[in-house]
Amino acid sequence: ALSGHRNARSLAVQIRYITGRGGRIDRGLSAYLATLTPDYKGLAADSELLSLSIDEQLGRVREFTAGGENLIVNSYGGYLLMLSLIDAHKAPERVLMLSPLLGRSVFPKTMMASRPPREKALKLALAEGRVAKPEYLRIVTGEDDAICCPDLARSVSQQLEADRLDVIPGEGHDINSKCVQAALESFLG
Repeated sequence: ALSGHRNARSLAVQIRYITGRGGRIDRGLSAYLATLTPDYKGLAADSELLSLSIDEQLGRVREFTAGGENLIVNSYGGYLLMLSLIDAHKAPERVLMLSPLLGRSVFPKTMMASRPPREKALKLALAEGRVAKPEYLRIVTGEDDAICCPDLARSVSQQLEADRLDVIPGEGHDINSKCVQAALESFLG
């Protein structure tokens, strides 16, 4: 569990958070982030959102992130953000991506693969420089993450000229809470 060194509601910043697939805004990281500032809102990548067409999902993400100051995205929430930034005129100011899904994932050990919607379109948009970059972008993933392939994170980080990329040794997709806490403190600091 995350625990802050700050008192609840002590930050004078806006925080927006998009969960990973199946995430909820009333528990986990979202519940913790809500204790940090009175200006907090979360968007769950839950069954309600995922039942919409991909265009409707991206519309919701664009609406949710419009005018955002500090945006934190987790896993599939990061993927939805990336798709929403293709050919966008403006990106959120500051983005922290935690174990973001950034395209096709291949799991050699199990011979399984994951191909999210429009992954070819995202790959092409990245290659062509058509994905809007936030003023500050940090990507944090585990070295052993089978969902956010570290090599893909490195590639996307270079293409977007991310300000910081952290590939954490020994961590998988569910980065331990101490690493998440440190990334949050640095990002919101």
